[in-house]
Amino acid sequence: MPSDPFAALTFITGPAILTNACAILQNGVNIRYNLAITQWREFRASVAEQDDRLALLFVDPNLALRLAEQRVRLQLRALGQLNAAAALFGAVTVCGLVGAFLVQTLSVPAGPVSLFMVVAGAAALAVMLSAITTLFLEGACGRSMVRLHYPAADYSTRRAATGAS
Repeated sequence: MPSDPFAALTFITGPAILTNACAILQNGVNIRYNLAITQWREFRASVAEQDDRLALLFVDPNLALRLAEQRVRLQLRALGQLNAAAALFGAVTVCGLVGAFLVQTLSVPAGPVSLFMVVAGAAALAVMLSAITTLFLEGACGRSMVRLHYPAADYSTRRAATGAS
């Protein structure tokens, strides 16, 4: 590392920014998870009560239920991956800060610190990209559920035919 202490800070900001990016993604997934788990519970209650609510809304109610459950599972997997990525990026940030201090003040060789940062940073990036891929799959489940919905005109007609209020 160069003798300028501010140069070390530029090496630390990348992982710190990616830690924040993971936290922002986690917030979005938490919101989506809360909505998806509520929807899944309502679907399960409808199936348990053996009412026609799902059949009124979806062309294939069983597929809609499976997709709702798959969305919840994918969101939980993405949350776990984002937690791991944030922890790894945080470790890289702290290691960079401690490493810069040790290199500057105690003349510790920068090689092992840099190697750890590169390996842990690459692992964190891979886990974050895996989480993003998982979220794309979860979004595909949501789009599939939307395609299963009856059009609004069909929904009104089906509701009137069953006498539902």
